[in-house]
Amino acid sequence: MKWTDSFKEGAILLNQRNVSINGSDASILVHYWDAWPKHYNNKPHQHSFFELCYIVDGKGHYIDNNQIYSLEQGVIFLSRPYTQHQILSENGLKIIFVGFELNKRKSKKEIIDLFSDLEGTKSFIIKNAVETPIVKLWTSLLVMASGSYPSLNDSFQGICSSFFSSILGHFIDHQTNYKKEKKYSPYSALVYQAKLYINDNLSQPLKLNDVADYLHISGRHLSRIFQEELGQSFSIYVKRERVRKAGILLSDTTLPIKEISETTGFNTIHYFTSVFSTEMGMSPGKFRTKFQQQQTL
Repeated sequence: MKWTDSFKEGAILLNQRNVSINGSDASILVHYWDAWPKHYNNKPHQHSFFELCYIVDGKGHYIDNNQIYSLEQGVIFLSRPYTQHQILSENGLKIIFVGFELNKRKSKKEIIDLFSDLEGTKSFIIKNAVETPIVKLWTSLLVMASGSYPSLNDSFQGICSSFFSSILGHFIDHQTNYKKEKKYSPYSALVYQAKLYINDNLSQPLKLNDVADYLHISGRHLSRIFQEELGQSFSIYVKRERVRKAGILLSDTTLPIKEISETTGFNTIHYFTSVFSTEMGMSPGKFRTKFQQQQTL
């Protein structure tokens, strides 16, 4: 893999768009994306969050808790919260990095436990990582962001979610108490079809029995599947999807709030404002204003 200016351009655009990663299981707060074609020495320091770094090219050293590790092309390493670390390089490193943390308030206990394991991992540096899903997803994300994909927020969400999932898979110690359990559910296809139907019909009432009829199953069965597969009720999932879609429209369009409330299936602006404020911690108007202010920074 060779360095491309798309890495830097993509990081800048991702920071400007302030892309947040929100899923049904986890919410990731990204503090920054960055890419430097010449990264030299920095002082010993620590963060309250994770920082993942990948060496695209160059040589140097990474010091983590007073232990020295060689850096070269293809090395990826993870600085954990409150762990003192330092990067040294005489000739400069071509490096991409991202700072992030888990929003525990919006994440399930299972994910919180995984990130807790990640904080204590001993496997925080990987050599020859160029062919790993982490690097492929990461570089693809940066290149996409630098290209002409200004409105594909859902695409970024999917790639970002896969990217952060791959971090957990690669850096959590095999010796931790967490054990990967392969669960093959016969309901996965039904859940996927239900999600697609819901996403395509958010402007409609979307009653449980109507979606169940589309899938040729009973409403009770669909309700049970959502609870078992997603850990939430059908109605809560639909509500959050409406809010998520509304957030995208508020960020990426100039549509009036009334039109957005109708497009996302809320009966009245008052009800839309109430639900959106409860889920997002601010009104739709304030959400749009905050996003616009961040875009102009």
